[in-house]
Amino acid sequence: MDIPKASMPPLAPELLSTRPHRESAVLLPGFDPLPSGPEPEGSLGDGRPRIILHPHPSRPRGPGLTMMSFNILLGGLYRQALISYFERLEDTRRMPDVIGLQEARLPIAELLASRFGFHLVYFGQEVGGGARTINGKAYLSRHPLRHADHVTYALSDRERRAAILRQGQAGDLLEDRGVLRVQVEVEGRAVLLYNVHHALTDSAINTQDLRQLNALLLHRDVPLAVVLGDFNADNSLRHLKDMDPLTGEPLAMRYGNPDSLRGGVSVGTIVDARLRHEFQVMEHWLAETPSHAVTVRARLLEDRVMTPRQAFAELRSDWGLPGSERWLRLRDIASSATLASFYDKAGAVLVPGKRFDDFYASPGLEPVLFEVDRSAHASDHPPVVAHYRLRGTPTDDGFRIRC
Repeated sequence: MDIPKASMPPLAPELLSTRPHRESAVLLPGFDPLPSGPEPEGSLGDGRPRIILHPHPSRPRGPGLTMMSFNILLGGLYRQALISYFERLEDTRRMPDVIGLQEARLPIAELLASRFGFHLVYFGQEVGGGARTINGKAYLSRHPLRHADHVTYALSDRERRAAILRQGQAGDLLEDRGVLRVQVEVEGRAVLLYNVHHALTDSAINTQDLRQLNALLLHRDVPLAVVLGDFNADNSLRHLKDMDPLTGEPLAMRYGNPDSLRGGVSVGTIVDARLRHEFQVMEHWLAETPSHAVTVRARLLEDRVMTPRQAFAELRSDWGLPGSERWLRLRDIASSATLASFYDKAGAVLVPGKRFDDFYASPGLEPVLFEVDRSAHASDHPPVVAHYRLRGTPTDDGFRIRC
């Protein structure tokens, strides 16, 4: 659907990003006074990547590299539920040593880092002052930090206008996107981490985001690397191949509009052949995906765990009616979806569950665990967890997954 030119949002030339922009992080002396109430205005950030070292960081628990990626929804919209979830992780000794946050605001990132013994790397940018909004991304790390920077992706005025016309609305297309990079030291070895939150509304722009990320991966100077975050692209398409194993339907029917080659109305679907290609390029460099993990599971209420295989078995046993809430939740577990299915009162699926949150690692990192933690209830995304064994290190023997 096209929109009249008169309603097109102005795209001032001074706001346009026509080439990637890299900015190194600044080291700040300590955590700001932490707010006890609602977050103040201007809490998304000033466009400077920053590092804050915790004066008394907790020791990494390991073994290897334990990580979480968590889109915390509008800067931690469910603030108390989020804090309670972190307290539960700490009390049960399941706190990962590195946590990548998306949709983070600076006050909640500082609070979580300060309270739970993490160093902090943060980047976000408020709209105004000749800058576009860039949603906040952060790392909480108990491993030593070596350096950090943020790369803002290029997006020309022509490409942005074309995407807005395709979609009939501006939405998140007025934001810029990018990747927050940090180098950590794990068991004496350097590991480079890339935290992303890619474009949601238009698959053509999502493809460009991933293409620019691939260029950065190609030219990195650290062999061990992990990309994590919210790709806003349904990565489960790649792992479930071409047909839905439960219904036999083509996944293009289940996950969105197959006519997405012109940008599309579907949300970041890998039905778009260009986007599928960019994921294949990334997997050439970072071939270790969750599908290769020794254990893949979902964590449910009361810390009960279920594997995709178990969820498939229950679905095939005709438990409940297709389209029921229970049936949809089992299907989400079976496909490791990180956004839950939505359905109407008649049981019709409005939005199938999607796998937006993921990890990709270089071959020197062996994935031992991938978990979707559905016990959190602190965002519209459940956090996802990955554990890696560093190949060729003493942890190769006796590695145990923290339950």
